[in-house]
Amino acid sequence: MIVEAREDIAEEAARLLSEAMENVVSLDVPLVAEAQIGKTWAEAH
Repeated sequence: MIVEAREDIAEEAARLLSEAMENVVSLDVPLVAEAQIGKTWAEAH
C-alpha cells in the first residue's frame, strides 16, 4: 500500500495505518504491519 502524507505528519500517519491494519480483526496469530517512510517507493525500502 502506498499512502501520501505531509512530511510533518508522516510518522503519525504511519503509526495510525499500522495500528489499523494490525487490529482490523482478532486472530489467534498476530498481524504485523510495518510502515516505511520515503519520498519514493525505492527510498522507503
